[in-house]
Amino acid sequence: MKKGFYWALSALLVLSLSACTEKTPSATEDSSAKQAFTAGTYTAEAEGIRSTVKLAVTFSENKIENIEILQQGETKNIADAAFEQIPQAIIENQSLAVDVVSSVTMTSRAVLNAVEEACVQAGGNLELLKTPLVQTQTQEEVNADVVVVGMGLAGITASMSALDAGATVVAVEKAGAAGGSSKYSGGFITAVGSQQQQAIGYDLDVDGYMDYFNSCEDQSVKPDETDREAVRAMIERSAADLEFLENHGVGIAGPDGFGGDFTVWHYPSTRTSAFDGEAGGADHIAAGMEWLEEKENFSIYYNTPATKILTDDQGNITGLLCEKKDGSTLTVHAKAVVLATGGWAASPELMERFCPEFPSNWILPYTTAAMTDTGDGIRMAEELGAAVYEDGWWMDLAIGADAGGYSTYFPNTLNSLINYANYFVVDKTGNRILNVNALYGPRSIAFADAMERTGEIFSIFTEEGFASGIEFIETNNRIDDKTVYKADTLEELAQKTGMDPQVFADQVDRYNDFCAQGVDDDLGQTTLIPIHEGPYYAVSIKTITMGTIGGLKTNENNQVVADDGTTITGLYAAGELINGKYFNQVYVSGDAQLLCTDSGILAGAEAAAYALAE
Repeated sequence: MKKGFYWALSALLVLSLSACTEKTPSATEDSSAKQAFTAGTYTAEAEGIRSTVKLAVTFSENKIENIEILQQGETKNIADAAFEQIPQAIIENQSLAVDVVSSVTMTSRAVLNAVEEACVQAGGNLELLKTPLVQTQTQEEVNADVVVVGMGLAGITASMSALDAGATVVAVEKAGAAGGSSKYSGGFITAVGSQQQQAIGYDLDVDGYMDYFNSCEDQSVKPDETDREAVRAMIERSAADLEFLENHGVGIAGPDGFGGDFTVWHYPSTRTSAFDGEAGGADHIAAGMEWLEEKENFSIYYNTPATKILTDDQGNITGLLCEKKDGSTLTVHAKAVVLATGGWAASPELMERFCPEFPSNWILPYTTAAMTDTGDGIRMAEELGAAVYEDGWWMDLAIGADAGGYSTYFPNTLNSLINYANYFVVDKTGNRILNVNALYGPRSIAFADAMERTGEIFSIFTEEGFASGIEFIETNNRIDDKTVYKADTLEELAQKTGMDPQVFADQVDRYNDFCAQGVDDDLGQTTLIPIHEGPYYAVSIKTITMGTIGGLKTNENNQVVADDGTTITGLYAAGELINGKYFNQVYVSGDAQLLCTDSGILAGAEAAAYALAE
């Protein structure tokens, strides 16, 4: 039984297994007699996040009969949910007051705006079309062996693994589509000893990988709580993890690397190379969900936030309570729970608790993490006494100038242009603060420290080192002396930005000397592009976070550990929610998606074994 249409849009969920509610006239029944259109098909368009969305809407005299997407260039496998769900909801309810798909809000609004324009062309009554829908509250109850909370890559692999073990699985996802932060990732999965590596004769072994991993110490200034034995065990399982994905319909290609011979990245088979196309992680999600939705003993509920893990008088887990924004509830009766809810990058409260160094005004505008990453798993598990890593940090992905995250998803920004083009970064005093070749921890901490001390950070450019970015700045009239500055002299640039002119000039001279000798004696930077002839540009920059490090503590079977050191029976966790054990001090690109895959597989199997034994 295919479960892909369990969208759980509040206007569509009107059935209850435990209680029947009196039927309220739908928007279709209530408004069709009052609505009047000039019958025909009308085309309209609106701007999405990456493209113009063009569609055709067909009307009868009193109904919206069909909505066809004619043209769009939104991100594949991310925007699809909006193109599927929004037209269906509009037609089902004969209304423009339907909910957006929470994980693809801007594309959803593009569809709604274009349909609204078509309705205007057809002479429809917009006031009636925008009348809020009557909400029908339901109290639904379902049974399962295992309930999985959160459907990113960790939740998907946990569901697959539990199903393989013979369990019945119910998954709940608070967003309107699966994917979490995984679907916004590049989709790179680290593996050692994979079939793909063997095919090209690449012979890196686990010891070699761990040597590299351990050489990357001090990526964070946090106390080192990394469990290197757990990391090693994950790397040892990595080749089998890739085979698991392929056996479950998720095609894998590769290997590729970091531009050198360290070729441990594996990526979706939908790509011709590691960097071909858009968000590779979304391809993994789409393929995984296609496999799951064909399974008889799997169901998924979208737009369904989990709020409480249920227990009996003895503290044994009995299921999960979900409470939707319309007041409806879903109770899943289950013996085991797998939490795969991601981190807390979109929670100002938890960022303040776990990452107090992070500038509070950057938390939500500058992140590529899913907006659903608000620490729900941490909160629910702590209610049962779960232990957490209190001293967390964040994963710096890129350098940004514009709100909206990395420009893979927000293309009309400076963010990707300046991400790897930075070579001279200073704080508001004019002093260099950062080896720009550093990633993740060091860059994040340096930015936060400079922001705290001086209030602003600037990346300095000339035509010699940033031709594409300067072309973008000039073409789009971005010079505003607030975010982007331009001056003919270094002194003028310092005055415009508020830097000390002498300090700034001395730093430029010293840096140019390092460029000439090819060695950076101050910071050890290897990308050395001199700052010679003007005009000179300064861009006020921030750190864009792709997630958080810390979360719940778990044992070797991904069972959640309590504050007293015991385990919480029946409670398992996977993915970013448990990454403190793995990346507290070190993070290597590609390991996050491996952790999601590996920990999901392990947690799902363990949860199923426990539930079925019970």
